[in-house]
Amino acid sequence: MKGSYFVFNKIIFILFLSAVLSGCKNGISDLSHQELASKNDQCVTNEPTAPGRVTACENIKKECLKRRKQGVHFC
Repeated sequence: MKGSYFVFNKIIFILFLSAVLSGCKNGISDLSHQELASKNDQCVTNEPTAPGRVTACENIKKECLKRRKQGVHFC
């Protein structure tokens, strides 16, 4: 009984974690070019120090680089 309860909780946790991670990935790629450029400008001018904001700015920079490789030069 205990073993099956542990496996069930583990499966639920993995499903939850998968849903959260897949939901976070699409946010930046769905931004318009203007919105992405605006967020990139905020990162450059404000130089964030909070760990979460630093990570967000790194992701914005990666998305800008990805779009530059596709020929879009907004950032």
